[in-house]
Amino acid sequence: MNNNSDPRELQFKPAPISINSRDSLDKPRAFPPCEVCVPEKVSGSKTQGYIPLLKNNRNFRNLWYGQVVSELGDWLNSIAIYALIIKFGGQGMAMALAMVAKLAPMVFVSPIAGVVIDRFDRKSVMIVSDILRSLTVLGLLWVMAEGSLVWVYILVTLETILSGFFEPARQAIIPSLTPKENLVTANALSGSTWSVMLAFGAALGGVVVGLFGIRLAFILDAITFLLSAFFIMRIACPVSETGSTEQADSVPKGWSGIKQGMVYLVKKPRILSLSLLKSGLAIAGGVMTLIPLYGHQMFSNPSKASLAIGWMYSARGLGAALGPMIVRNLFGESKRVMEKSIAFSFFMGAGFYFLYAQAGQLWEAALYIGLSTLFGSIIWVFSTSLIHQEVQNDYLGRVFSWELGILTLVMGFSNLGIGISTDQWGMTPNQSAYWMSIFYLVPGTLWILFLWRNKRQESSN
Repeated sequence: MNNNSDPRELQFKPAPISINSRDSLDKPRAFPPCEVCVPEKVSGSKTQGYIPLLKNNRNFRNLWYGQVVSELGDWLNSIAIYALIIKFGGQGMAMALAMVAKLAPMVFVSPIAGVVIDRFDRKSVMIVSDILRSLTVLGLLWVMAEGSLVWVYILVTLETILSGFFEPARQAIIPSLTPKENLVTANALSGSTWSVMLAFGAALGGVVVGLFGIRLAFILDAITFLLSAFFIMRIACPVSETGSTEQADSVPKGWSGIKQGMVYLVKKPRILSLSLLKSGLAIAGGVMTLIPLYGHQMFSNPSKASLAIGWMYSARGLGAALGPMIVRNLFGESKRVMEKSIAFSFFMGAGFYFLYAQAGQLWEAALYIGLSTLFGSIIWVFSTSLIHQEVQNDYLGRVFSWELGILTLVMGFSNLGIGISTDQWGMTPNQSAYWMSIFYLVPGTLWILFLWRNKRQESSN
């Protein structure tokens, strides 16, 4: 720790470490969230607001700073990628393949990433990932000179693989930086930050690409990854996150570690169900392909289309920022409230995607995208909070990696389906959005049935 740290921010209370049997799946094993990273002011039982959490918890604050700059660059990058594909003459399928390249590799890298994240220092995993992603994005500058879509897909795939290590590590480290009573606040803040950066970054991306060109957007994105690595370096990680020998030994290597995580999920059906909620949300992931298609359909001029895409993504981000905050402030953050809110949000989201399918003007499309994503963000934040509250620390990396792998697989198929429906089956973007809204009802129905079954079992016991 830095000796110049504000004494109000950190209080050293080394937590005892005990190693339980490797085969035990029912008891917390070896590494509960360490008190070293929990500031005195946030260790009470009362839930804090966003500003007090950031003010009093330096470690979470640095993690959040890294998230802000990194996600700002992500959306600059996304708008630039879409513009680059349009510049190279790509249509619906080319857009869909770019989204598959951003998503599908997660399926293959996630099992390996989960074991790495649970065995080694999560902070170091994030730093290395950020530095390598910065170099990968700079490679897109060379692609612009080559004019090849193949190299676009290759570099986007590589960036996705690196993100497959970063994002689960970021999610898994949050309980070690934040006391349990503030986990919902921390996750809501992270979700809202994603949303605000989506809104601001997408709008900025549209302006940068439209006015200054694609090259500058890629350069700015590379810089944001380096800034993210800088902030993460400033996190004073707890003992349980520093890659100690005890932690590495508690998680088996290779296939054994992957198998242990799978057994954990099978023996805990509630955790398995929670980890699949975002996969249900990903059924509507095809909207990421629909948005640029809508923009291209409304405006033939590439610069105007980029601006339209940016505004629709911005509306999506603004809607997502509001969802968890509204529910949390009106109804609280109890387990029962979060479970019911997730079920309600699937059906409301499907309704607004149906209205999006009827939209004929930019303002209508932006409004319905924003409202549908408002409810989607509730599903995302509350499912993450429930996982943080119920999963043991040394399984978090594998649970979040499994979750990320499955949701990206579903999202990849959703985007591929949009590409096929528009290019091969002759559907308009509006018709594709209609069918997407119908399929979105399925996970909401399954979650209600799961809750109903659990309630009956509790009553019978």
